[in-house]
Amino acid sequence: MERESTSPKNQHDIIYALRTAQQHHVQLSQIADQKANIILGSFLVFITITQGILKNNMQFALPIWLLTTAYSISAIFALMVITPRFREKRVSPDSKPGNLLFFGSFARLSQDDYINILNSKLQTNHQAREMLMKDIYQIGKVLQKKYTNLRLSYFSLALGIVASLIAFGVVQLT
Repeated sequence: MERESTSPKNQHDIIYALRTAQQHHVQLSQIADQKANIILGSFLVFITITQGILKNNMQFALPIWLLTTAYSISAIFALMVITPRFREKRVSPDSKPGNLLFFGSFARLSQDDYINILNSKLQTNHQAREMLMKDIYQIGKVLQKKYTNLRLSYFSLALGIVASLIAFGVVQLT
């Protein structure tokens, strides 16, 4: 089997592909954050409006409380999407950070230490590619958590809407 050439052009193409994937991951993260913010904003509007409705229409208390409970659960999952995560494993002060491209990993280092470590890790294109690949993987793991929480947020809201509609129908029929 013939090995692909590692000419400078091919090196550039590989780095370009990795950077493109990394940018897509960052964009997906921003989209998840925007959707979570929409859920949280609509939750605040919902709470404000329903307080007025409950004061004047106690017969709708059950459907509104069902929806409020589901919306609250949805808001908690939305908060989990946008809450920053900086879980750097417990390490000794002398250990090197895991991902030099993520600020949460290297923020505890001085600028000189960071530059020295980065210089030692980026001697070849192979090392640069490996560093980008690790970053893409780690961003992907964060995205997996974000989109799982976003899915749970939507699911709990949908369940609450269905439950409150059923309760509203029961209240109207009785």
